Amino acid sequence: MLLAEDVPDYIDGQFVPTITEETRTYRGIIIRDGNKHAFDFPGEKWNYHFFEPIDDGENLLLCSARSYNHGDGNIEKNARVFGHDGNLVREFCLGDGIGKLSVTEDNHIWCGYFDEGIFGNYGWDIPLGSAGLVKWDAEGRKVWGHQEGEGLFLFDCSDFTVDRDRVAISYHTGEDIGITENEVTSHYSTEVMTSLMLLDDERMSFIRDNCLIHMERRGRSYVRRGVTALLKQDGSPLSPHPPATRGSRLLMLDGPDLYLYDMGGA
Repeated sequence: MLLAEDVPDYIDGQFVPTITEETRTYRGIIIRDGNKHAFDFPGEKWNYHFFEPIDDGENLLLCSARSYNHGDGNIEKNARVFGHDGNLVREFCLGDGIGKLSVTEDNHIWCGYFDEGIFGNYGWDIPLGSAGLVKWDAEGRKVWGHQEGEGLFLFDCSDFTVDRDRVAISYHTGEDIGITENEVTSHYSTEVMTSLMLLDDERMSFIRDNCLIHMERRGRSYVRRGVTALLKQDGSPLSPHPPATRGSRLLMLDGPDLYLYDMGGA
């Protein structure tokens, strides 16, 4: 989880700044095996949106969703890797318009880009995120991009989930989803409009309001097999905002309370 001292104002009420005049403090929190670890990043002017452990947990990645290309090779390096002591280890650019970012256990960085990161803005005539979904190594070198012979076009990839070496992609064009494994994407139809997803072996779940719609793979389709209502301990509906997915796990924030659901154990 990434906490910010305050949220910077939008430019003209709609554009997210990459760097701000005022400094602020960020706090990254990692909860693993019931233990909580907090890391403070004071005096930062970058407008960060993503926080992930990297380098087998030895270091910490902070990344901004936006990056300006000022021309003549002057590109904002919006991904910055810190040690646990808060010292900067390295920095690189992962492109503009990042809608979602996940670091996998093999230290690859998966970035899904929204429309501005795919088609270009903030000075990018040839965006680094033009593929829609890009796999980077831990040093910021491109390993794979989705649009390279993958069939369906990604015009927004803010919704994807990584499960070990597999990635589930929502195309936002109807009921089609893609499952990428070993950098090859297979396409499947579903019975529902796709949204944020959980992925576990032959099963998948889609999030709808405060419910999970469970699907099972049958040939080239995923068919419905049940619905789970997301409820608090007192039985009242859970209103997750914002939910986040990683493989079969769903992390949800409702007010001051954090909830974790694992489809793999359901």
